[in-house]
Amino acid sequence: MKKLLSVLIIGFLSMIVVTGCSEGEASAIKQMHVNDILERMAQSEESGDGAIYIDVREVHEFDEAHIDGFINYPLSTLENTLSDLPMDNEIIIICRSGNRSMQAASLLKENGFNELTNVQGAMVEWQGETSSN
Repeated sequence: MKKLLSVLIIGFLSMIVVTGCSEGEASAIKQMHVNDILERMAQSEESGDGAIYIDVREVHEFDEAHIDGFINYPLSTLENTLSDLPMDNEIIIICRSGNRSMQAASLLKENGFNELTNVQGAMVEWQGETSSN
């Protein structure tokens, strides 16, 4: 009976630890759909919250077409430019399809950035205006 009780307690504690870790991991990087970008940018401007908008596509992709207000920090060089980004501001990250932006968010999280938002749908689903360089 004691052995069964011990196994149940260990199992229960293991579930709590695993569940707690996975929820923390998932909630650390917020998600926003690309259709909500303009509204979010307007909120930032109105509130002065200091949110930073970065596009992690390569320079030639960014130069071809980007959303005004986003700054280009290519994923390939992001690790070398982390000190350029403020750690206490929310960073909203976009790329072409969502893959590189999640990689960038993970890299930023590993380096102590906490307020991270990945833009789902990314540029492939963006229907608004773009600028080019």
